[in-house]
Amino acid sequence: MIEQLMVKDYILFDHALVDFKNDMTVITGETGAGKSLLIDAITYLAGGRMTQSVVRQNKEKATLQMVIETDNQEVLTLLEENGYDVEDGLVIIQRSMSAQGKGSVRINQQVATLSFLKKVVSKLIDIHSQMDTIQLMDEDVQLEMLDQYADTKKELEETAQAYQVMHRHEKELEKAKNETYSDDELEYLTNALNEIQNAAIEEGELETLQDKIKELSKSQQNIEDLSETIYTLTKDNGILDGLYSSYKQLHKNGSFDEQADQLQNHYYQLQALSEQLSEKKEDILHEGDDLDQLQEREYKIKKLFRKYGGSYRTFKEKEVEFEEKIDRIIHRQDLFEKLEANYTQAKKQYDILAQTLSQKRQSVFEKLSHEIEAHCQDLMLSNARFRIDREEKKASKNGIDAIHFMVSMNPGQPFSTLKQSASGGELSRLMLALKTVFQTREGIDTIIFDEIDTGVSGKVALAMGNKMHTIAKEHQVLCITHLASVAVWADTHYLVKKVQEDEKTTTQIKAIDENERLIELATMANGEASESGIQSMKELRRSVQNG
Repeated sequence: MIEQLMVKDYILFDHALVDFKNDMTVITGETGAGKSLLIDAITYLAGGRMTQSVVRQNKEKATLQMVIETDNQEVLTLLEENGYDVEDGLVIIQRSMSAQGKGSVRINQQVATLSFLKKVVSKLIDIHSQMDTIQLMDEDVQLEMLDQYADTKKELEETAQAYQVMHRHEKELEKAKNETYSDDELEYLTNALNEIQNAAIEEGELETLQDKIKELSKSQQNIEDLSETIYTLTKDNGILDGLYSSYKQLHKNGSFDEQADQLQNHYYQLQALSEQLSEKKEDILHEGDDLDQLQEREYKIKKLFRKYGGSYRTFKEKEVEFEEKIDRIIHRQDLFEKLEANYTQAKKQYDILAQTLSQKRQSVFEKLSHEIEAHCQDLMLSNARFRIDREEKKASKNGIDAIHFMVSMNPGQPFSTLKQSASGGELSRLMLALKTVFQTREGIDTIIFDEIDTGVSGKVALAMGNKMHTIAKEHQVLCITHLASVAVWADTHYLVKKVQEDEKTTTQIKAIDENERLIELATMANGEASESGIQSMKELRRSVQNG
């Protein structure tokens, strides 16, 4: 149940703190006072889309907080599995929105996503408005409600899984049927596959080649440097020739034998160095032959990659694709038989599960109809009859049933769809009858009714209030209403009103005592709180409290 709701700097509210009880609570107030803003706040805290328009004028940030107490084990497990600490079953949800449009979401002081927030709160709170009444006309919504009532979760999941398998096999079979291959196509595929396989390209080979090529390319500069050095040493009248001539000249003179010997030694050393440099050059030139081969291999790989997808991954995918296509052509009949067998088996399994799901749905038709008609009686729809029509539809993930909620609101009136049969007030009551039946969904703690009593009055409104009060015996009920005949049933009554101070308008909410309640009920019923009106509401309160 919702224990507490707090809003700060939120639209018309400076600050409001509301403590709720596990009973039927109504919120009333004049039109425009801001009653629905509180339900909107709960909607935002349930994961609804929120914009900076919620920030009160001239304020920096709007803050919303809701405290929920629950023993719903599914929710507690979900929170714990996702790393949220929960103590004593308390779930504290906070949302803020700045005037610049920057928002935050927290669950128990830990950051959360909106999608996760929705998942959690949807299992705890059910919010109903006039829009939900309209949505009742949607037959997809009707099917969801039926499945909820019939407890078909397991059958739905099994049917959906079987449908996915069947649909996959059906697509594979259709693809095979639509494929047409000629001898030229087979020849092309075979040649392409041979080209791929004969290339024998290994994963990462291109990158390794490019590294080696980069390294060997540097050797070209080394060759140029070596050639220039060797030439300088060995050319005619170069360094070696000059040294040898100088040695011969000093040796012939005979007076400079020591220096001549030194020149001779330098000559032989440089000659040896020249030979070493020449050998190094030959080695590099030999490696240059490998460079040509590497560049040729690089070119071939790049060409094949461009031809078959642009990367090693797509290159290998093409190899698998061509192998499969060749296999399809060569073994075409075998493939058809295999795919048809797969599809037939998958469809057989789906049909069994879809029929099981359909039978479970149909098994509750009569019981559900009786329950809804009984609640309609309580809501002064004494002539209302309800039934569920079913027709078989094309296979889908949610089965083979097309469901139509059919009603007859008056004697002799033929059955027709909700949209065709019920007026606004009748539809509101019918919706409440449906929700009274369907709201027993496991885990839902709080049910919120936001002005669903539009279009009704008098005894009908009194009956609707009674029905909400009945629901409140098992669930926390919050109700916004304009009708005294509904509000009179409340265990707790909150009044929302606008207050103007110093040219500033704010909205305030407070719990009202019994005397204040009688005044508010009289005002709601008659537009003013006369003595007779208050006395009338007092008697009505006594009547509903005594049953």
